[in-house]
Parts: sequence; structure tokens; C-alpha cells
Amino acid sequence: MLQDIRNSTQGPVFKVIVGLIVLSFALFGVESILLGGSDDSVALVNGDKIRAVEVQQAANRQKQQIAAMLGENFDPSLIDDAQLSARALEGLVGNKLQQQWAESLGLTASDVQLGAQVAAIPAFQIDGKFSAELYKQSLAAAGFTPLTFREALRVDEIVKQLNGGLLASEFVTGAEARALARVNGETRSVRYAKVAGDRFQNTVEITQDQIQAYYDSNAAQFVSEEAVVLDYITLRADDFVEPVAEADLRAAYEQEISSYAYQDEARVSHILLIQGDDEADEAYAQRIQSAQTALTDGEAFSVVAERLSDDIGSSSDGGDLGYTAGDVFPAEMEEAIKGLDINEVSGPVLTDAGTHLITVTDRRSSEPPSFMEMRSELEASLSQADAQRRLVSQVEALKDLTYTATDLREPAQTLGLDVVRSGPITRRGGQGVLGDDRVIAAAFSDLVIEEGWSEVIEVSENAFVALKLVEHQPAAPQSIEQVSDRIVSVLTAQAEEEALRAFGNELLDQLAGGRTIEDIAQEHNLEWQVALQSRRGSADIPRQWQANIFAESSTGLPRRNFAVGDNGDALLYEVFAVQAGDEEALPETLFAAMKSRQLRGLQTALQRGLSETLRDNADIEIYQ
Repeated sequence: MLQDIRNSTQGPVFKVIVGLIVLSFALFGVESILLGGSDDSVALVNGDKIRAVEVQQAANRQKQQIAAMLGENFDPSLIDDAQLSARALEGLVGNKLQQQWAESLGLTASDVQLGAQVAAIPAFQIDGKFSAELYKQSLAAAGFTPLTFREALRVDEIVKQLNGGLLASEFVTGAEARALARVNGETRSVRYAKVAGDRFQNTVEITQDQIQAYYDSNAAQFVSEEAVVLDYITLRADDFVEPVAEADLRAAYEQEISSYAYQDEARVSHILLIQGDDEADEAYAQRIQSAQTALTDGEAFSVVAERLSDDIGSSSDGGDLGYTAGDVFPAEMEEAIKGLDINEVSGPVLTDAGTHLITVTDRRSSEPPSFMEMRSELEASLSQADAQRRLVSQVEALKDLTYTATDLREPAQTLGLDVVRSGPITRRGGQGVLGDDRVIAAAFSDLVIEEGWSEVIEVSENAFVALKLVEHQPAAPQSIEQVSDRIVSVLTAQAEEEALRAFGNELLDQLAGGRTIEDIAQEHNLEWQVALQSRRGSADIPRQWQANIFAESSTGLPRRNFAVGDNGDALLYEVFAVQAGDEEALPETLFAAMKSRQLRGLQTALQRGLSETLRDNADIEIYQ
């Protein structure tokens, strides 16, 4: 990573990062198909490589999504990058398997279809119209070229076709629907009384003998965690950010606009004619000729497109496809567009999608942004690049200084840093950089425990830490005095729950003896209720006990029981009537919702089964 930082700081870094990557689909690494570079494969899936850069890009997208979801509460230090990368790799493997299967089935997406999708993406539009300039700038900032982005979109489309077809194959049968109605439409009538979980609070005394007995039988639980006390210093790129000279900003701007190909753009409309599966060649040729004749006779291109074009995505807009700088549409179309004057109509142009008649409705030259428009981005990028260069230099100096120092004071003084001493830190980690997995792993490594020093640790590309061991506290048995309060809390909770359950058994005996829940509730000052013909999810039965009540057998009524909930409260209940559900008796909306939930469950099971089957029959190698 240090070498990567060095490489990235050899020239100004001032590309504007556009919030493009999170789109309506999850692009998954097919950038590598057309990108160059060394073989940095981390996995092989049926002979297809997954590269480290793909995993990093996928992990970065996940991190961006987490940051967007959490907003101001996002803390990068809490993200486990290793775990994030592992999850990203797992997702890439699954996506690659689905891509391979979709391609084996012959699923495809035409260039025109992909072009229309690209033109419809809001991130590439200005005032609702596709902008080729914005398109290229956005792709470059996100690490794509138009070709790699189109390939990513193609793969996403065929995988969506595959999943769409699979999910559409699932359905809920009539017998399943009737069974759902019987179960989910079932009603139960129940009397119940609530017993507060703290009813027996402060009624239990724990003796010293009980504490000693529990300590003796659970001695393995009472061991202190291994801990370390550390001195540490931190280097961060943000500490080296300085103002950027005006001359450097001007030079960066000139380099930016000279390195970017600001190209002419053409606004294009087309009429697409697709030969039907059963359409004879002569009939297809006649349709093409009819469209050409209509245009020759003076009928407006937009009118002919709306009337005759088979491209449903553009026909309603008079065939308008937006602007291109020469790399949006298939090569055959782009070649024809180059030679057209405004409002001139091309001859038939054949692509994989069909036959096109093309016209250019406008041409414009894209202008580079002004210096003031780019100033803030240039300033941020240049200052960050300069800070990274300084960081690299300081990291190397820190390595040299800590190699010969006896403590961290000398390196800190030389580099103008502060030495921070931690409190006892366990393997669970601490706050800030001491919560980073790499820092904790180093702190408890043999190197630090035995020799007292860590190597300089890269927490991120912008932060580095050096550790010095102050004190090592090995795990050790805790005395009974140290853990007595914990034991008392455990034993008290156990005794109070036992008292609560014993009370419940007494109440059940009283019910069996002929008393009613109402009588019992009044005697013991309990809240009681009657729920009549209630379905699952009904508000008149407490949610945490619905599973208990509906799990009771529907025979041998009444069914009585006493159940303790997750929050410690308990319920004494008596189910006295059960009526099976009936499809005709259910409200239509409720029945539809039940079927919908069942269908989603079937579809989820199908997707899970497909994923497992593809993996079981795949040749997968993971290198890391």
C-alpha cells in the first residue's frame, strides 16, 4: 500500500469523483474484462478470473452504501475491511456463476437496448437529456470506460433476465392457497392474565454458601481477560494538509483541460426496424423501403419514427436517442453518424439489433469547465495528494526512528507528534485506532508481547500507527471477592424466575380446579383480558406470546399454559375456542397478502437453491 501511495503521488490528483457508482443495479466487477494490468487474480470460477481490483471496488461500493445509510453516524474505524472484502468476494463469485449460466442459456442484451438504458440513467442527464460529456466524465471518475461500463451493464441485464425468468416460474397452487387460508385465517379465542416479571423482585436472599458453591462449580468463567497497556503515536494524512499555491492550481487546471478530449457531440434520432421471427425477408425489406419512402416524400422523421419504429424506448420521443460523442452506440451507427449533416437521413444501417435509419438533429462542441468551476475540486485533490506525499515521508522516518529508539518519546519529538497512553485494552479492542483489528492483532502479537514494539501499522492509506508495550496483563483467575456481585446477580435472576414459574404452576392448578382467570386475576391484582376469534398478528393478543397461543393443540379444549416471555414478563392463558380458516371468509386483501408472502418465500428458496447448486457443480479456487 505504501508503494501505491508513492505511485499515486507522482502527479496531481484532481479527478472529480462523481456520485455515480451506486445506481439502480449492482455492477459487479466486469470492468476487468477490458481493463489491462497484471494478473492479480484472487479467485478462479470455472476458469474465469476474479481480480483483486474487482474485490476492492466491490468492497468500496459496500462501504459507500453503508456510509450513505448511516449518514453522519458513519464511523470508518468501525468497518472491518477484511470482513468487507471477504463478503465482496463471496458476492462476486455468486454473480460470476449466475453470469456464466445466463450466457450458457443464450441470454443476451442488444447494443440498442443497452444504449437506451445508458441514455435513461439520470446520472448521465442534464435537464432530462442524455449528455455524452457528463457520461464520459462520470465513467472516468468511477474507473470505467464506455466499453467496460457497457459490458457491466450487459452482464447485469442478462443476470436480471435469468432471475426474472426463474422467479416468474414460481407460483402458489390452489391447494397451497387453501392450506394458507386454513392456517393463517385460523382464529382462536383466549382468556389471559399478565404477570409482571419483577413480581418477585427483592424477595430473594442469596447466601454466602450459594455464592461459594456457584463460584466453585463455574470457576472457568471467572478469568480476567488478557490486556495490554500501550503507548502509541499516530500519523494521519489530514495532519499534513496545507493550502495550495495559486500557481499550482492554475497548472493543474491547464493539465486537466489539456488531457481531456473535449469532443463534438451529435444528437441522434433513429427508426429501428426489427425482423420478426416469422417475417419473410421480402416483407422485412418492404417495411424498410416503406419507411424510406415516407421520409423521401417529406413526412417528418419524428412522425415516421413514432409510427413505424420498433424501438419502444425512443419511438414515443420521435426516435430521439440523445447526444453521442462517438462511443455511445454500436460502431456501425457511430460510423454512419459521423458522415451525416444535420437533418440528413442515412441509408439502412445494420446492427445486431436490426436495421436503423438515422438522422442527426443537432451538433455541439463540449466546452471544458472554467477554472473557477473546478477550483474547489482541484484544491481538495492537490492538497490531499501533497498530504499523502508528506505522509509517506513521515512514515519512512517513523520506521527508522522506532527501529533504534528505546521508547516513543524520541520519535514523537522528532516528528512533532504526541505520545498517547491507553488504559488496559483487551482483545475486544478499544476506541478509535485501538479498535482497529490490525492494531489489536499487532498489540497481542508475539513481537509486541515479547519484544515490546510493533512495526508501523497501516490502519488505512491515510493513517499509520506505532505501538510500544507498557504493560502486559495475562489472563488470570479472579478471586471470589472480585466476582461476588456478578454471581449474586446471576443467582438472584435465577431465583426470581424460579419463583415466577412456581407461581405460574400454582395458578394453573387453580384453573384446573375450576377457578376462572378472572377470579385469579382479581385475587392477585393481575391485568386480564379476553380475545375473541383473533387471528395471528391481531393486536388483541400480546405479540410476544402469540406463537405460544397458536402452537397449542386445537383438540382437548380448553388448553391452559403459563409462558415466560423474552422480557421476563409472563402470561397465564386459556385457549377455549379454535376455528380453522376459510379462503372465502378471509378479506380479499388479507388473502392476497398471505399468497404474496408465500410466493416470496418460494422465490427466496429457489434463489438459494440455485446458488447452492451452481456452487456445488462449479470449479472454484480462492487464492487468498
